[in-house]
Amino acid sequence: MRFRHTTALTAAALLTLTACSSGDGKPLDTSAAVMCEDFVKQRLKSPGTAEFPGVMDSEYAKTTVLSDTKPWKYKVVGVVDSQNGFGATVRSNYSCTVSTKDNDTWTLDDMDLTQR
Repeated sequence: MRFRHTTALTAAALLTLTACSSGDGKPLDTSAAVMCEDFVKQRLKSPGTAEFPGVMDSEYAKTTVLSDTKPWKYKVVGVVDSQNGFGATVRSNYSCTVSTKDNDTWTLDDMDLTQR
């Protein structure tokens, strides 16, 4: 199964998501998932080939809220398909912890990216 996630879609989703938050200003869990995808891409050998599952896929990233007050903290666990240094497509698992104080600036607190 192949997944598709483009930079343009990430930017559009991020713009939409940063404008959307809960009534108390807390970012949506989806914002954290999108930010983790961007942080994962930065660590891949071939980020342009990164394909993340869609929301209807059973392996879509699972987001857990670690802190429900500022700074908000989230843990996102998911998978990504991308090409390795030899051009072969490989699947990797990732676990990413991110935080934000304002839903505009996100900080990567922890990342684990392992090839299956």
